[in-house]
Amino acid sequence: MNAPLANDDLSKRLFRDLGNAEAAVLGAQEELSRFRAPVLSDQGLHGPSDHDLARIAHAEKRFAALEAIIADPFQVMVEVYTEVIGDGGKLVEKEQLWYANVDSSANEVFRNGSSNVAVLAWTHPGIQIALSTDIGDCRDVRASGLKLRSVEPVAKARFDSAIPAISAVYQPGGAVRPRPAAQQKTGLKAVKLHMTKDQVQAFVSRMSGLMVVTGAPGSGKTTVAFQRIRFLFDQQDQRDPGGRMVPYTPNATRVFLANENLAGQARDLLVNQLAIPSFVVEGVGDFLSGYLEQTWLYKHNARPRQRKLERLELAARTAVLGLSDHHDLLRLWEHYESQIADRLQKAPQADWAVRAEYVEAGAPKFASALVRSALDAKIGQDPASSNLSMDALFTKVERAYTQTRSKMNAVARREFDEAFQQWLYWAYDPLTVLANYFGARESEAAHRIRRGTGGRVTEAKIIEDARKEWSDRGYGPEDVPWLAWLLRFALPTSTDPQDRFREMPSSLAPAKTEGMRWTHIAIDEAQDLSVAEASLLGSLVDPDGALTVSADFRQIVSPVHGMRNAEAFHIGRSLRGRGAEQIYPFARNMRQSKQIGKFLQGFYEVSFRERPTFDVNSDLEDKKPQVIIAPPQDHALRIKQLVSVLRRSHIVSTIALLQINEDQQALNTLRQELEAINVPLAPLWAASGEGLLTTSVERIKGLEFDACIVLGLEGVESAALNFTLNRAYVALSRPARRLALICSEYPPLLRKLDKSLFDVTQS
Repeated sequence: MNAPLANDDLSKRLFRDLGNAEAAVLGAQEELSRFRAPVLSDQGLHGPSDHDLARIAHAEKRFAALEAIIADPFQVMVEVYTEVIGDGGKLVEKEQLWYANVDSSANEVFRNGSSNVAVLAWTHPGIQIALSTDIGDCRDVRASGLKLRSVEPVAKARFDSAIPAISAVYQPGGAVRPRPAAQQKTGLKAVKLHMTKDQVQAFVSRMSGLMVVTGAPGSGKTTVAFQRIRFLFDQQDQRDPGGRMVPYTPNATRVFLANENLAGQARDLLVNQLAIPSFVVEGVGDFLSGYLEQTWLYKHNARPRQRKLERLELAARTAVLGLSDHHDLLRLWEHYESQIADRLQKAPQADWAVRAEYVEAGAPKFASALVRSALDAKIGQDPASSNLSMDALFTKVERAYTQTRSKMNAVARREFDEAFQQWLYWAYDPLTVLANYFGARESEAAHRIRRGTGGRVTEAKIIEDARKEWSDRGYGPEDVPWLAWLLRFALPTSTDPQDRFREMPSSLAPAKTEGMRWTHIAIDEAQDLSVAEASLLGSLVDPDGALTVSADFRQIVSPVHGMRNAEAFHIGRSLRGRGAEQIYPFARNMRQSKQIGKFLQGFYEVSFRERPTFDVNSDLEDKKPQVIIAPPQDHALRIKQLVSVLRRSHIVSTIALLQINEDQQALNTLRQELEAINVPLAPLWAASGEGLLTTSVERIKGLEFDACIVLGLEGVESAALNFTLNRAYVALSRPARRLALICSEYPPLLRKLDKSLFDVTQS
């Protein structure tokens, strides 16, 4: 033992915790021996009921928790004073002893003589708050919506092992047989019982509403956003009763990855570390394509683009819409409402209003009601409260609509419904307004194209081709999010056919599973979304549910697609209630060594002309970043030398060679030179595998490596593309331990940095 046992309090805690560890193992073994899987009731035609599914999920959590406790009873202990809401809403003060298991998602209580041993889930809010709060400080959590109102830690401990002997660090008390810390590995990982104060504050902040997590690369945004999913699953019964409390289940949860590079690591984190099924993960592009197909049922001959565009032409077309901001959403919606109002006033001339059999049923009266609604509507509202949505329109004309249909026979009614559906899709046509709005903003479009392609295309030709395609009722993948966004707020929200115009789909049906609207949506790397994607996805969550957004708006790397702030999530938002939004900036970069962190701070300050918003990781020391100035013909040899040295280091397993701006021709040439001098290479653009990884920032965004060699910093300030500084910032933040920059000349940006932050080698 490193600490003497003369300390009576420490000795008592050691004796108590060892006894409780043994009791927890015995208790878990006994519970497991009695464990029986739940017997399902008669499933009938529709499979297991929600009640049965909940029983199965609870049993699976308990089984996994008991197995985890038997293998290793607990990893932390906290002694706390708490205030909780008791029966009748009274505040109850308690002195409690809690343990927690890093692999448990259920709270278990065992007997040890006359006392209880509480081994809680790692997501328990009291455990997380106590671990991140200083001894003797009281943390008030009244605003979180939890039964737990305050936590004051009296003592705590972290265990390397609890049986057969205690190995731990106690506070107060000291170290008892501590083990050496394991080497940290790169990649997404659940931090669970080692979150910072900032992370815990976000993690347990609210059981509903919008939570926006921001912060520097490596600050744990993605990890905590995903861990919140597990927290809501496990701790929803800890909510303060009152009001409508939606259930949080895997079927009602979706995770949208704005950056597909992270798909593999994200699924690994969710499935293997958080026990969340992989089906919750959705690709944004695939979801929106499916959404549009489900909601745009009659397109009036609109069709997807058939020809394949050249890479630069596609980038230019994407820039026109992909670089729009939240103001464009509001302006586009106002144009859309004007189109709808104008076309609704043409109802008396529609085929369904003038056919003899429909006239006899009162169709002209119904058409007149549509005209009055259009004339009375106020234009320019938020999409979610629009006077011209189909929900609002149906409310105004339902009586005339119902009376007209009721006077028809079944055949005529079916034909009328089809004709009226087609006419409604004409009145609410999203492609026409998209073409009219973006096609008329030529100077803005040209500027976006120029910045998105570095002036390598003829802007006027791109705009002319786009207009022609739109006028011919064609659209491309870059248009899909915007078409889907318009229909999201135009179409009816009810899934009950009696509450909407017949044959019109519900805009919320694609966001429902077994009739339940999604109650939690998590979006990672949200800065890589377009504003239309962000607004649409954020609007799908249940109004009483949770929306978790992870973003760093300094990490937009695509020159043609992304958003600069979170304002789009406020447009058309579904969440209700006061205080429905919380923003949590994470301040500590935990990925990188102190030396790389300080260099990144300096780079941030000179590049963005503001003080860095993150602190360095002072717990990890390593070498300073290395800047190598060499002529282009020497780059391959320098890379070989660096790779050879890095491969011999016991702390470096993964090495990536990153281009700040993607240039496939230049990279192919460099790869040929490297192969000629026998440098083993992974396939081009690969994110993992054997050999040196050779790729670009856009393709590797969101990932991390032990060491990175970065190319192209000398050309950053003179680059014509959007967000080149962002790409450089992201490239420099990928390595955890070693960073080398190879440049043909001394980068002007580095002349503004403190020279003590890096070493320079010049040949």
